[in-house]
Amino acid sequence: MIQKILENVYLLKVPIPYDFGYVNCYLIKGEKGFTVIDTGDYTDEAIQVWQKVMSEGVRVEKVVITHAHTDHLGLAGWFQEQFNVPVWMASKSYVELKKIRALFIDKTYSNPIASFLEKHEGPPYPKEDDRFHQFISYQFDPDELFEENEEIILGDSGYRTIWTPGHSPDHFSFYNKKEQVLFVGDHILNSINPIVICNGEGDNPLKDYFLAIEKLLPCKAKYVLPGHGEQINDLGARIELMMSHYQKRWEQTFHAIDEDGSTAFQVSQRVYGKNLSPERAGAAFFQTITNLVYLESLGHIRMEEYNGKILFYQSGKKY
Repeated sequence: MIQKILENVYLLKVPIPYDFGYVNCYLIKGEKGFTVIDTGDYTDEAIQVWQKVMSEGVRVEKVVITHAHTDHLGLAGWFQEQFNVPVWMASKSYVELKKIRALFIDKTYSNPIASFLEKHEGPPYPKEDDRFHQFISYQFDPDELFEENEEIILGDSGYRTIWTPGHSPDHFSFYNKKEQVLFVGDHILNSINPIVICNGEGDNPLKDYFLAIEKLLPCKAKYVLPGHGEQINDLGARIELMMSHYQKRWEQTFHAIDEDGSTAFQVSQRVYGKNLSPERAGAAFFQTITNLVYLESLGHIRMEEYNGKILFYQSGKKY
């Protein structure tokens, strides 16, 4: 169940109810016990995995969170309550946690960007959604907070905290130069580009994402450990491939815009196809908005609003 990666670092794949199938949770061994990086979602299946691990003698010293998405922090409060394990997260993640927690009223979630998505004429997105497992995931407060460029102890080793927004505005990576270990969470994945979501007007998360990637480029790491999928063997090569993929998507996105304007949803269907599962169609729609906003910031397209709907047009700066 637990896979050894190097002398003091282990991988536990915890199942999650999404396309990926599981999240990579890492255990770093120290004299006082294991530091756990990310926990998995709040589901019975995930709890059973951790209960089995703990029953086999694994003692957890603390939990450290990369970012405030439920598949990464879902069981943080459970660790606190069941095992009196302290939880560490970035102060930026705590801000996100409180924002999300405030969106649940009587355990029902009110989507704050529903009206923004409606402007882009996407598929129906419920303004209210029953997400009990997400509600319960946010019912805790961290024991310790950290900031960017601090050193935190994972196991017995010091790791530098690197703020890497994009996939999530609060996302952090952790780097140990001596041992050449870099935990990248969902910022960089081995087989696909992580989704980067635009959360409202004025956001340009892809710009932030690329600036964050530049922070990771100087990191000499033999072990690049992501939040999903397989280990990344060559960070520079993976980033180069990701950028090549983005260039391809941007060109496709630009040419998917009609002369008389197109909505983000129309562009999304032309670029990614129409016969997608609801989860993948939603992800494609979100990513399309993000790509369009980024291309607008570069001057390749322009965005205009008519009667509450947003249309995109090719500009004079061809792609």
